[in-house]
Amino acid sequence: MEKKEGRKLDMRFSSIKVNKFSQFDLSKEFDLSNKPFVNFISNFGFKITPGENKISCFINVEMKIIETNEAFAELKVENIFEIKPMSLISKPNNKGGYDIPNDILRTIVTISISTVRGILSEKLKGTVIQNEIYPLINPSSIFEQIENKKNQN
Repeated sequence: MEKKEGRKLDMRFSSIKVNKFSQFDLSKEFDLSNKPFVNFISNFGFKITPGENKISCFINVEMKIIETNEAFAELKVENIFEIKPMSLISKPNNKGGYDIPNDILRTIVTISISTVRGILSEKLKGTVIQNEIYPLINPSSIFEQIENKKNQN
């Protein structure tokens, strides 16, 4: 990203929204000693609202018991970031969307993943999976998946 003389980029959390948290009853038994016993399935998305100087990062996490493939819980979080001036980083593209530098999106994803990890830690206290920790995720792999989806369409 090209640095413009005398212009400063200000980025902060605007809000964190837990749009959904569901925990399901398990019908099958499983061996708690087989670690890890939870599979975290994550999906990511972005929404850019330049008129409001905001970028949202959506993270949906489904937690399944590996041994039984049973859903245990689901979390949907929206992390909204305010970025001023948005014009420093947001450029309209010919597809009706906006191009945002990967460094900015990578920062947003990294912060959002950490936020989800903390929310999960709180929400799962007192449950059978309370000691399972949301795994480390390489933000670059998320962008590779997004690019692969774009190329498929």
